[in-house]
Amino acid sequence: MGTLVVVNSGGSTSDLSTRARSSIEELDACRLQERFAGLGLTHIGEAPERQPVRLAGEIRGTRHSGYDDAPLLAVTVDDGTGSALVVFSGRRRIRGLDAGRTVIIEGVGRRQRGQLVVHNPAYTLLT
Repeated sequence: MGTLVVVNSGGSTSDLSTRARSSIEELDACRLQERFAGLGLTHIGEAPERQPVRLAGEIRGTRHSGYDDAPLLAVTVDDGTGSALVVFSGRRRIRGLDAGRTVIIEGVGRRQRGQLVVHNPAYTLLT
């Protein structure tokens, strides 16, 4: 019986071996980092506080809360280096901001309990 060696385009057998030993979380983080590389964006894990930033990532989840007179939509975005909580005041839902979609966020962030939080940013949905 022969040995099957799979080499993806541009990859090597050592890349495949490394990927085989990696956890799903590590592979997912690597996939996201590769997807957003070279776009001139700030990595979420390296984003400075209280300065304008341009971030991109995959939406991991959304939740809404608040009272009827003050709705709040919170979106978790991950780029493989970290996650950010993106908060939209006055909104319960924004069409297109759904789990699994990718988005570019532009705004000013701050750290809250170790996580980057960006309030009411400009956003662009990616395909």
